Amino acid sequence: MMKSVSKGKIFLADQRGLKETNKIKRYSTFNFEGFKTPDKTSVGKLYMLNDEMLAGYQKTCFEVDRDSYIIILPITGAVNYLDDSENETDVDVEEAVIVYVEQGANITLSNPFESNIVNYLCIGIDAQEPMENNPQFSSFDLSIKNKLHKINVIEVPFILNIGRFDGRKEVNYNLNKSAKLFAFVITGAFEVDGRLLHEKDGLALWNTEEIELEALSNNAVILVIELN
Repeated sequence: MMKSVSKGKIFLADQRGLKETNKIKRYSTFNFEGFKTPDKTSVGKLYMLNDEMLAGYQKTCFEVDRDSYIIILPITGAVNYLDDSENETDVDVEEAVIVYVEQGANITLSNPFESNIVNYLCIGIDAQEPMENNPQFSSFDLSIKNKLHKINVIEVPFILNIGRFDGRKEVNYNLNKSAKLFAFVITGAFEVDGRLLHEKDGLALWNTEEIELEALSNNAVILVIELN
């Protein structure tokens, strides 16, 4: 039986919104603050995916415009998370933190290092059901390669996975046909369900129950978000 062709949309890295100052360089996959364009709207409940580089001892603040799950995922270095409910925590490489925040919450992200730039992903997912405003940590080991590691450990309407792969290594990902999937290449290149993705490209897929991923370079890292 032939696999049904999935429907999809590619979000190219060089078409992301860019904000650059002496303290932050931010690439936005979706519409965010001053970056507004009709073809960069949310994918299901996933409405924010910012790839941010923050200079030493600098901080950045933003206001959340809806009840949300905010996910902070460091790529290099560490980042300090602070919200106006007095939740404050450091998040390091191979860790992630998920925090439920209400509309209007203010979030501050800080670089704790004096001279090193830190790079992290800041992800926002629309929350339909309220939950406690407590940071939920998860850790994973990317030295265990060629598999997807589940990041979130709490019961939420999405599943986060991350994996590091050797070149030409493959993995299949199964999901509910009613779910949407968003893949984001952190480093390297992948073929995802027949689509070629380079570094920092994103891909939304739907109308499918199985996704095929193949790394096209060594030590390629991909983030996979299943949205229910």
